[in-house]
Amino acid sequence: MHTLPAFRDLFAPPDPALRQPITGAAVFLFFSSYYAMAVLAILPHTFIIKLSLLPFVLWHAWRNAAGMNFSAGVALALGYDVDRLNHWNFGYVVRSLSSVNFFRRIFTNNTRFPRYSID
Repeated sequence: MHTLPAFRDLFAPPDPALRQPITGAAVFLFFSSYYAMAVLAILPHTFIIKLSLLPFVLWHAWRNAAGMNFSAGVALALGYDVDRLNHWNFGYVVRSLSSVNFFRRIFTNNTRFPRYSID
């Protein structure tokens, strides 16, 4: 059975040429909903509210990660040409992935990086 074209393209990343420069208003909604999830994690008996807020947070995270151009926002803030800092999108991805890998190695019990104790 064939799927509808709308469902086939639902999770496809957007065209990089259509990315918008990142602004504070675009990031504010994501961080405010993320903060609301953190507050709800502290409060008791809020599982249903957290579950209903989760799709909103995930949609904003996807929209900011796939639809925003980090280098254009930084270039406009610094007064540079947008194409001059175009490589920064790749830099953000590499930095975030390397920091996740770094902290994973630190906080796991890994034999390659022994933990030293002060005795």
